[in-house]
Amino acid sequence: MIKRTIEISSGPIHLSIKHKQMLLKKNGKTHSIPVEDMGLLVLSNPAISYTHQLMYELLENNVAVLFCNRQHMPEGLLLPFEDNQLHQARLQVQAEVKKPLKKRLWQQVVREKIKVQSETLVRKHGNDDGLKHLMKKVKSGDTTNIEARAAKKYWKSLFRDSEFKRNYKLNDLNALLNYGYAIIRAAVARSITAAGLHPSMGLHHHNQYNPYCLADDLMEPYRPLVDSIVYEQYVISQSLEIKVTKETKKPLLELLTADVLVDDMKYPLMESLHIMASSLVSCYLKERQQIAFPKLV
Repeated sequence: MIKRTIEISSGPIHLSIKHKQMLLKKNGKTHSIPVEDMGLLVLSNPAISYTHQLMYELLENNVAVLFCNRQHMPEGLLLPFEDNQLHQARLQVQAEVKKPLKKRLWQQVVREKIKVQSETLVRKHGNDDGLKHLMKKVKSGDTTNIEARAAKKYWKSLFRDSEFKRNYKLNDLNALLNYGYAIIRAAVARSITAAGLHPSMGLHHHNQYNPYCLADDLMEPYRPLVDSIVYEQYVISQSLEIKVTKETKKPLLELLTADVLVDDMKYPLMESLHIMASSLVSCYLKERQQIAFPKLV
């Protein structure tokens, strides 16, 4: 089943639950959405209210909830921990993973990210500015920081605008990129917890104040998918001053239902993330050597 991403950005609106349906009540009218159809709920208005029972039902059905501020930027994430009988055993395995294996897995992540960046540039401009060549140079643990070198080339080549600089604090096209990344991060974190792993124990990222280090690791190859969508909006507007609005967010929210391939089988992106997370578990258990990264159709 294709899991839906639901964003609620208008208010005042009250959310509740009845007979496994999320009820949306506004101006005396009530609409319903089956909870079983949902994968991610994005709440983007301070005038939204909801019941505790609704949150309980969402978590029970493995629905992640992303809370946004007045600027529509994500501020918090509520994640389900599925009733996984192997959860404790997998956490133990995850905690005991040796550094050499983590470094080899991070090498795979970086290579996959650069590969997708390369493919993005080829689709947009006909050449990848040498990224495929750089991908082959990534060592275990990326000790020579090829990821950063590739990123410098990539951003310069993608927008081809001397005014563009990747800055997390700017309220322009950068804010739209940040929003898209947050959507992917939430979906990846959801898949990690569903696989019985803890999102705080990363391969490369490590910060005692970051509860989603592993999600930040595994989402890296999906960043260029967000970049590609934002680039198309940049081409249409011919300006870097693109704001986060209902219209500009829509294609980013739809990304999670885009078709991807895993071992020549087609899945929606959100569902394929579960396969990726499960493959990571197999790598931890030394049952396989490669993470199963989905590829866009």
